[in-house]
Amino acid sequence: MVSVAELIAESLVRVGVERVYGIIGTSVLDFYDVLQNYGDRLKVVTVRHEQSAVSAADAEFRAAGKLSAAIVHAGPGFLNTTIALGMAMKDRVPLLLISGGVKRRLRETDAWLEVNQRAIADGLVKAYEVVEDAGEVGDALSRAFEEMLSYPYGPAIIEVPEDVWREETGSQPPEVGRTSHGEVDDGEVKGVIEKMRKAERPVILACGELVRRSFSQNDLERVSEHLSAPVITSGNGRGALPENSPLTLGRVGFGGGNLAADRVFERADFVLVLGNELDDITTYTYTLAPQGDVVVVSEDPSAEVRPFYYELIRANPVAFLRRMAELCDAVEKKDEWLREVEGARSEWSALLREFSERNSRLCNPGKFFDLLDKRLHRDRVVVAGQGTHVIFANNNLRVFSPGSYLASTNLGAMGYALPAAIGAKLACPEKQVVCVAGDGEIMMTVQELETVRRENLDLKIVVVNDSSYRVLYLKQLLQKQGRVFQTLLSNPDFVRLAESFDIPATRVESSDGIEEAIEFLLEDGARMVELVIDRDEIPPLNLDATLRMGV
Repeated sequence: MVSVAELIAESLVRVGVERVYGIIGTSVLDFYDVLQNYGDRLKVVTVRHEQSAVSAADAEFRAAGKLSAAIVHAGPGFLNTTIALGMAMKDRVPLLLISGGVKRRLRETDAWLEVNQRAIADGLVKAYEVVEDAGEVGDALSRAFEEMLSYPYGPAIIEVPEDVWREETGSQPPEVGRTSHGEVDDGEVKGVIEKMRKAERPVILACGELVRRSFSQNDLERVSEHLSAPVITSGNGRGALPENSPLTLGRVGFGGGNLAADRVFERADFVLVLGNELDDITTYTYTLAPQGDVVVVSEDPSAEVRPFYYELIRANPVAFLRRMAELCDAVEKKDEWLREVEGARSEWSALLREFSERNSRLCNPGKFFDLLDKRLHRDRVVVAGQGTHVIFANNNLRVFSPGSYLASTNLGAMGYALPAAIGAKLACPEKQVVCVAGDGEIMMTVQELETVRRENLDLKIVVVNDSSYRVLYLKQLLQKQGRVFQTLLSNPDFVRLAESFDIPATRVESSDGIEEAIEFLLEDGARMVELVIDRDEIPPLNLDATLRMGV
């Protein structure tokens, strides 16, 4: 017999969880007491906000494929997790949130700390389990892990009332396995291959559903090369192929897509979508569409409700791609199409180069990130959150493998970058991890600088400071006849703020200081660089398509 707290801790260890993130509270005090005995197997990382706990656990899976967990106090602690749960749910990330609950005898009495957590979590998680008594804990854990690890992935919650933790149980830790790739229909595979052979301008769109499931880059390279089908990606699909490969054009769509990928997508007469993200983001709210047929291969129910015409094949895209690689033979290269693709790539590269070389009133962010890309190791992780600053991270910081670019892609929420960078660095200590945050975003979770210092993380933080909520500022300039309202900000001195947490920092206010700032950033230990940029400069992006989204 062991206590409920001991069984949950043992279960986390057995499924491979190495770290749990959280903040202690009275409703989870007994669990924390037990976790002290697991110090050599399960590290507890205290953060400064519960949202950060969930986003750090989320990043462990995105960056390294590792399951992680968060622990929060009942009521207010739980409520603070909801935005991070929404990000994980929308981007299909499995993690376990362990929440305290009010004592059973106080339930439904409007007790202190009591809110209807299950009802609040509806739509934010795949499973919500309440351990009503000690004998149920094993089954509750089994159901939670099974749900979060069956596709579509997503978070799960275990709620343990305060008076249950110390109860003894005869339950056993659950046996947990991830879903297999499964079988695919060879007829459907051959049908797609034949359509791609006949197409004059075929394209493959690789999504998060593909790259987060142990797929093979070699399979994707083989299919792309054999069928003269360039690869574009969704935001979550970045790294499907190395972004210096001639076979890929990078990300398509709103919020960081590039003109080359957009143009190739729009010109395609056949698109094979491997995953569920042919959505409003990749298509600029369905205003960007290819000229020919589309086939989507996905197991995600969301693929059935998109307001976009395509043929849907309900299958695991990893297994489907693997079988395509086995069955497809090389066809005669579609030289005219490949020349058009290369022309789009060259024009986009020239546009990026022109932007990075132009004189700027303040610091030129294109030049900064272009030089930073060249100085970083190939094996890097970029965490970029959400905001106009992600355009620079998408445009200039290349991604070479899955899990190397993290952002709040499908919810579009700010506040992800710094907490997720903490989780990514702890999960991948051998990699360079760069957090790219706007001034608006960093102020939402800036307290986690203390966590960076306490955990002694060699984390590189770039704050892109335009003193505004720039996405909305630009929309007001372009769509509201310049009627600027509530989008301009005043900020603290970010250098002094970082230094108050004992993190060395420097500010770059002109392009002359870029090289020195990058040298500073790449020194050992945590470092912050503040880039002061001109909010009125529009970075390279598909402006016409972006403006159509506002119609």
